Amino acid sequence: MSKDVEQQKSDLIQDYRNNIGLFATGVTVLIIEHEGDVRCMTANAVSSLSLDPIQLLVCPSKKAAFSGLLKEGASFTVNILGIHQEDVSNYFAGAKIDMDESQVHYEHLFSDSSYAPRLKDCLASFACKINKQYDGGDHWIVVGEVMELYKKDEKLEPLLFFGGKYHYPAKGEDEHIQPAGDPYK
Repeated sequence: MSKDVEQQKSDLIQDYRNNIGLFATGVTVLIIEHEGDVRCMTANAVSSLSLDPIQLLVCPSKKAAFSGLLKEGASFTVNILGIHQEDVSNYFAGAKIDMDESQVHYEHLFSDSSYAPRLKDCLASFACKINKQYDGGDHWIVVGEVMELYKKDEKLEPLLFFGGKYHYPAKGEDEHIQPAGDPYK
């Protein structure tokens, strides 16, 4: 491949990253456990897939330690983060940040689920079993069947990701506009 073609490909990849970054998403931490080995990663490539059966998609990088434990039938959780968990997001994204040891230690960070550990204090969590896994280039496309749900009782704001940065909801609940229709019907 010539340097000119390589540069064009590199430019296209960077432009794609910049453009897809304009699609605002929530921030999650994925947790998988296999025979006592726990792996976690921050992810925003998460999507609802189906209501019957209840399924969602996650798309972890093939290079992520998390991906080393993926196999059909394995359990994982998707944990939706609130604005109070920016440091947790950074930590599991691999950022070198100072976190109190009690925040990092698994006994304090995770609570029990019947399927896989989940984050304490997250807004919501979905415990899933891997139903299917597909090749998605440099990422895996993982279909998880939702087996168990958790939702925090108190009202908290979600941590959002847009344009390569964290964002926080700016409007009060009564200022949000309801959609004209239910997208799930």
